[in-house]
Amino acid sequence: MSVWSGVLDSCPGLLCCVVNLKGKLLHATNGYKAVASRLLGHICDEGRSYPPMITALDRTLHELLTAACLGDTGAIELTERGKTWELTASPLKISGNIAGVVIRIMPSGEFEASRKPATIIRSDPEVLEAVPFRAGVVDSRGVFMAANKFLSSGININLVGRNITEIAQTSNPADIMHIIMKKSGSVECRIPELAEHENFYPFMYYDETLNEYQPEKETEPRLMVIHASPVKWHGTEAVMLTFEDITEITRTHDQLRRLLTFDSPTGILNRRGIEHVILREYSPSLRDNRHLSLIAVCLDGFRAVNESQGWEAGSRIIRKFVGIARKFLAEHARSAMGRWSGDEFMILAHCSGSAAVVLSGQIRENVKDIAVSSGVADLREGGYSSVNEFIGAAYDSMLKARRDGGNITVYAGKK
Repeated sequence: MSVWSGVLDSCPGLLCCVVNLKGKLLHATNGYKAVASRLLGHICDEGRSYPPMITALDRTLHELLTAACLGDTGAIELTERGKTWELTASPLKISGNIAGVVIRIMPSGEFEASRKPATIIRSDPEVLEAVPFRAGVVDSRGVFMAANKFLSSGININLVGRNITEIAQTSNPADIMHIIMKKSGSVECRIPELAEHENFYPFMYYDETLNEYQPEKETEPRLMVIHASPVKWHGTEAVMLTFEDITEITRTHDQLRRLLTFDSPTGILNRRGIEHVILREYSPSLRDNRHLSLIAVCLDGFRAVNESQGWEAGSRIIRKFVGIARKFLAEHARSAMGRWSGDEFMILAHCSGSAAVVLSGQIRENVKDIAVSSGVADLREGGYSSVNEFIGAAYDSMLKARRDGGNITVYAGKK
C-alpha cells in the first residue's frame, strides 16, 4: 500500500491525488477517483501516467502539472449540471525540494488563488530537467535560454542560443513569435530534426503503387503543438514552451479517413469517396457552365471469371483495370476514380462528353482480358438539375451498353 494512502485517506471527503515528477499517479483518494471519473473521464490507476492526455481538458491539466513541477500553483474551473468545481495543482515539497504535484478537486469558492496564467517561480535547472515533458525556456526574442533532456535529446543540436524559429516550421513564423510575445497560447508546427520517443511504433501508410502497407519514413517531421506560458528564469521574465507531440493522433485520423474513403484492395476511392468528389465538383462546374463528365464502367465478365477461375483471378483483373484506367486519367487534371461496387467503377473527368467517350474507348482497348461496358454523361451538355440525376444518367447509359451486347460505350447526350 502506498505511503500516501495513510496520509490522504485519513481525511474523509478529501478529493485529492499525488503525481510524482515522472508524471506517474502515486495515489488518489476514493472521492477523487469518483469525481475525476465523472468530471474528467479519468480512470485513476496507481503507477500509470496522469493525466491520460486524451482530451483538450487533459492538455490544460498537463500544463498545470508542468507549472506545479516548477513551483507554481494554478487552477481551472469545471462545470457540471450548473455546479462549478475547481481543480488545483500545487507543488509537493519534501525537505524543501519539489517531489511531485498534489491535485485537488473542490467546490468553487474554496480556493482563492489568482486566475492569472501560471508563473514559474523556480529557476533551478535541475527542476526543469525533472519535468517529464519536452520543455524549454526562451527569451522575448524566442532564443533558448534552457532546454530539458526530453527536448534536447531528440534534437542533435545545442538549443541554447538558437531561436525557436530555426527548428520549428510553420506556414507563418510570426505565429510562434506571437505566442511568445503574449506569453500564452498554442501553435502547430513541424520539427524535422525531432526524433520520436523510444517507444514509438512506426506508422503504416498505404502505398497505392505497391498496393500494400509500408512503414512511414524515419525522416518524416514530427507534428507538434507548442504551448507558451510566462516564467521567471534566473530573475528574468521569459517564456516556457512545452512541446506536445500530435504526430500519431494526426496520422491515426488520416488513416481513419482513408479507411472510410478508400478501397483498400485497389487503393482508389471507394463509393463514399467518389460520391464526395462528385458532390464537391458538381456545383462549381454547374455554376461556371463547365464540362464535367462522369463515366460509369462495368466489367462484363468479372463475375464469370470469379466463379470459374477463383477470387485471385478476379482480383488480378480488377487491379489491371484500375492500373490501366489511372494511366489514361493522368492526362486529365483533377480527375478521380472510385470503385462503385464489386465490378462497377465511376470515373470523373473535367472534359467534354465526347472526350470522355474517347477516354472510355482507350481504357477498353487496353483491357484485353475482359469486356468493358461504359456509360458517359456530361453535366454541361446534359443539363442535369441534381447530382443524383447526373449519376443516374451515366449509370443508366452503362446498363444500356450492357443490354446492347456489352463492350461498348453509350453516351447519354442531352436530356
